Amino acid sequence: MSQAMLDLLWRSFWETIIMTGFSSLISLVVGLPLALIMILTERGGLAQNLTVNTILGAIINGFRSVPFIILLVALIPVTRFIVGTSIGTWASIVPLSIAAIPYYARIAEVSLREVDHGLIEAARSMGANRWTIVREVLVPEALPGIVAGFTVTIITLVGASAMAG
Repeated sequence: MSQAMLDLLWRSFWETIIMTGFSSLISLVVGLPLALIMILTERGGLAQNLTVNTILGAIINGFRSVPFIILLVALIPVTRFIVGTSIGTWASIVPLSIAAIPYYARIAEVSLREVDHGLIEAARSMGANRWTIVREVLVPEALPGIVAGFTVTIITLVGASAMAG
């Protein structure tokens, strides 16, 4: 393999790492709170609000149902507004993130939903407030699923970065 080909391969490798790294970090920072909101506002949740839950669920499902290549094209004006260009490594982070956030939010929501309700009720009966239940019970108990879901999201982003980059 020629040196020019190796240089191109090396540069492309780092571009993929940058796109995947930033997009996955953004999906974690935004997707996990969205999942928590979905769990907390569901029927029987700690902060039941069916209006918020229904609207947020529809938005998440709407973005998840759009194929990435279509989302990539549809977000060109948004990407151009945020980054200043619609091509390149940094520009591809916008559609990758917007695609990954609802994907990860739904995976994290499923992990959070699997937490035994008996643990939540036990914390409630001991006088724990919502934030304490989320911080000390819900997230620690769901952490294996949250991490596994994040891993799946990263792997999905690597594949999607081939279309975006």
